[in-house]
Amino acid sequence: MINTDISKYIIDYTERNRKEKLIHLVGRNEELNRLTHILSRKYRNNPLIVGSVGIGKTALIEGLVCFLDSDVAPKGLKNKHIVGVDISSLMLDCENDTIYTQKLKAIFEQITASGKQNILYIKDVSFLVRTNINPENTEPAKFLKLKLLEGTLNCIVETDPFHYRSFLEKDTAVLQMLQTVFLEEPTLSETIEIVSNLKKNYEDFYHVIIPDAFVEVAVNLTHRYIKQRFFPEKALDLLDDAASLLQIEQTMGKFPQEVKELPVDFARQVVSLWTGIPVEKVDTEDKKRLAHAEEYLKKRVVGQDNAVGVVSDALRRSRSGLQDPNRPIGSFLFIGETGIGKTELAKSLAEFVFSDESALLRLDMSEYMEKNSVSRLIGPPPGTPGFELGGLLTESVRLKPFQVILFDEIEKAHPDILTLLLQVLDEGRLTDSKGISVDFKNTIIIMTSNVASSMPTYQRMGVLTQYFRPEFLNRIDDVVTFHQLKEEHLHKIIDIHLNKLLKRAEAEGYYLTVDDRAKQWFVDEVFTSKFGVRALKRLLQHQIENPLAFLIMQEKVKPGTYVLVSMDSSGKKIQLFAKKKK
Repeated sequence: MINTDISKYIIDYTERNRKEKLIHLVGRNEELNRLTHILSRKYRNNPLIVGSVGIGKTALIEGLVCFLDSDVAPKGLKNKHIVGVDISSLMLDCENDTIYTQKLKAIFEQITASGKQNILYIKDVSFLVRTNINPENTEPAKFLKLKLLEGTLNCIVETDPFHYRSFLEKDTAVLQMLQTVFLEEPTLSETIEIVSNLKKNYEDFYHVIIPDAFVEVAVNLTHRYIKQRFFPEKALDLLDDAASLLQIEQTMGKFPQEVKELPVDFARQVVSLWTGIPVEKVDTEDKKRLAHAEEYLKKRVVGQDNAVGVVSDALRRSRSGLQDPNRPIGSFLFIGETGIGKTELAKSLAEFVFSDESALLRLDMSEYMEKNSVSRLIGPPPGTPGFELGGLLTESVRLKPFQVILFDEIEKAHPDILTLLLQVLDEGRLTDSKGISVDFKNTIIIMTSNVASSMPTYQRMGVLTQYFRPEFLNRIDDVVTFHQLKEEHLHKIIDIHLNKLLKRAEAEGYYLTVDDRAKQWFVDEVFTSKFGVRALKRLLQHQIENPLAFLIMQEKVKPGTYVLVSMDSSGKKIQLFAKKKK
């Protein structure tokens, strides 16, 4: 026997407002007027609010509750109650899906029994239309849908763009009974006003003063760096996080207890925690560091001064605000043969801009030559295997929006992929198979190719247009040519790689020295290799790392041993000479 005491699962928002006083709506006057207008109609008086998560749908409903419970509410809407269902409590109290379904249907019957005295607030579209998200809601959905079509149910439905397109748009009978209100993201100035009016809730909770200057910085930082979320939720979340961080640091003795005003710097710290960008780079970029970007990048990328200069200029344009804010930080086509520094510059950029060399997504376009490979980047279409996982490119950027994206050997990509990239290069966004718009404005797009790499500059563009459409090339910030490396450049590159190896060995207690004869041998081998500098890694492994590891396993070389890397007596082979420390 099912417990008939179901009233406890019904949330009466109007009564809650009278007891607890819901937060009054800030802004959104036009949308509030539209909801009131729809609810006052005789027919099709059921508003459908469509908006992304965090944009303020629930706040709009609470504002509506406050308005309808006030003296200025329209005559036809006075004394009406907005009610909802406490689904989480109901699910916890039900032993199985059958009991849950029966109870839920009984709750909806009780709410609708009062005629149109109650306005039902529906947060989950599966209570109205068939979805694959909550299949157990079939019976309640049938009941509510019938009541809605009969005109005996007055409701407000809330959903996001994805569920609207996927389910509601397909059920024309239900959609015909609803009046759609699309909720747009508030502007910067509107968000500052909203957050300023709501900050008192956080001040009272954390016993801290949040100055107006903090609010402005919080809104501007989240606008610039947190592209995958929406106003006002992301700005309010930053306030909450920053105030919590201050409280924790004061409790741990890391910050003075007497400080009662939330410092602006805490906004930057929180953004740093969210994005992984170092604190000193957030908001007020380290101008001196950017001014000397070339010096940093040249420490790793040798012999490609022109390429380094072009990329550095693009970084400064982006951070100065002069570049189009609706495009990626920079987009480049690197032209050059294998092993001369194209990928190394991409890695260096990831480390320099995002302080993380792993902030690099590398996509080998030789694996994307087929037409259906587009789905691997943006996700397969609905109803096909892997749809819920999304695309490799879009999911990576959605979860980690600050990174370098490297499209290796772009000339091998299917033309549909190049068409897809037009949207990224021009508008800084890409819509995945789920209909989610992924923001690329905080990414650096690098494409590499060896097409026309050996041709003079005046001939190169003519050849490139045979592989890439003019509108594609025109959307790239720069086509960057990488030159063949000279012997002097190889000496510097080998020193860089050897120093890394020597430091790793020294950390284990082995002291390596590589003499000039051995270095010259490596230079000659790399210079004649068709793989360029990429051959160096394998050479170091085969000629130094593997023999040294073998000697260590045999205990012929122990911690504290000095090891000289030189040539054998024939002058044709690398040899290791071990000597114990005195």
